Amino acid sequence: MATSATASDERSTWIYAFVILLLVSAWMLALRLMKSPFLMLDFEVTLVYLPTLLAGIVAAYVTMRGQGTK
Repeated sequence: MATSATASDERSTWIYAFVILLLVSAWMLALRLMKSPFLMLDFEVTLVYLPTLLAGIVAAYVTMRGQGTK
């Protein structure tokens, strides 16, 4: 069973990962909208947008789980 400090570390780690992925996704989307895509669309979706979505879901889950135990 995880201690409070470990749960807090896990929550902040997932939030930081999500924020970094969100910034990368925003940059990739901006490049695509400026008509100078950096990657092919299918590769971009698979390696940028999908991990961002998954990290956001996990960060939300870990955050809600942490709030429910207080």
